[in-house]
Amino acid sequence: MARIISQRPIVIIANSSFYILHYRKLLLENLKKNNHIITISPIDSSTKKLSKICIHIPLRINRKNDLNTISLVISFFRLFFLIRAVKPKLIHAHTLKTNLLISIISSLYSIPAVLSFTGLGKLSTSKKYNFILRMTIKIINFFSQRNYSGFLKFKKNLNRSKFIFQNNNDKNYFESINKKRNTEMSEVIYGSGIPKKYLSNSKNKNNELNKNTNKSFTKIQFIFCARLLLSKGIKTFLELANKYPEHDFMVFGQIDPSSNDSISEGTLNKFRTQKNIIIKGYKKDPLLKFKFSNPVLIIPSNYGEGMPRAILEAFSRKIPIISSQSATCNLFTDKHLYISNGNNLRDYQICIEDLLQDIANDKLSSKLEFAFNTAKKYTEEKVVKKTIYLYMKLMNFKYIPNIMKDNIKKSVKLLP
Repeated sequence: MARIISQRPIVIIANSSFYILHYRKLLLENLKKNNHIITISPIDSSTKKLSKICIHIPLRINRKNDLNTISLVISFFRLFFLIRAVKPKLIHAHTLKTNLLISIISSLYSIPAVLSFTGLGKLSTSKKYNFILRMTIKIINFFSQRNYSGFLKFKKNLNRSKFIFQNNNDKNYFESINKKRNTEMSEVIYGSGIPKKYLSNSKNKNNELNKNTNKSFTKIQFIFCARLLLSKGIKTFLELANKYPEHDFMVFGQIDPSSNDSISEGTLNKFRTQKNIIIKGYKKDPLLKFKFSNPVLIIPSNYGEGMPRAILEAFSRKIPIISSQSATCNLFTDKHLYISNGNNLRDYQICIEDLLQDIANDKLSSKLEFAFNTAKKYTEEKVVKKTIYLYMKLMNFKYIPNIMKDNIKKSVKLLP
């Protein structure tokens, strides 16, 4: 990757340290070879490890008060003074609330900004709050195209910001609200990509369900792999365990105390008493490191995430997936996985019955092979290269020697 001569840092900011460490670690490792990197996020279980990779500044961005104006203003001023002190040459922000704050702050300081939309969040599924979402998007769009020029005046600068969307659905929705928007500001980069270790592992075929068992198998390990949020479907997953007591239901994830949407400890404890529910807590790379006999990943998320990496991880391990329609982001079809028509218990039961029928009729292999070949197109390395290339375009390559510009351009392979 190119060396940027300026000593001013690149700032990467998100509303959780876990997000940066889990999804942007390879990006950080590539950037820090030739740049000063500062990450800004709240303190959580991943903060200590993140601090070993780069300079980390803890900043509380309280998701419990997303719609609280006072909380938003406090977060704004905290970030405002922090960015003024750090003086970054570029800011890369993630998630809607953080993008809103950074779009305004970067405009005031005329700092190049990359705003990543990792899905449009729960507001996109709520009729009650749809107006707030649309207004937020309009505000982000306005400030992202402007520099503050003094005394409450803003001058247009269409080249100061770039937007990254993880799927075309979100990009099209954003542009439908801002119809006069410069579309060259938007890029689609599909999620954070699948880490190389998943695809290079020689044992990726040992989880192929219908090859590891015969038609008389008795037990499947259904897997939930995400933060334990109601909007991610944790309660739906646990309730499915009641319907299939002959199978195991394994939970890899943790309660999120910073979100009102998190399942409570009390509710989780009630489910712990069921013999077929196994609460593992957060484990790094569970689909790669744990040994499963007959695994099936279930993703019952009820809102549109940008690009759930667990889908690609399961693809690479040849693990069957049962997913909500929203979690597929219209990137995947029933050729890849089993898609629930609705988002209630019965819909997921139908998917489970379809899966069991395919196993009995030896029809699962072709689906798993098709999904595995798809995963190979969405590598983490491609995502990192394209993201850094976007940084360079945004800063007009002004710190990069010409020979390095050519090498970067040649190394960037566009994602599918």
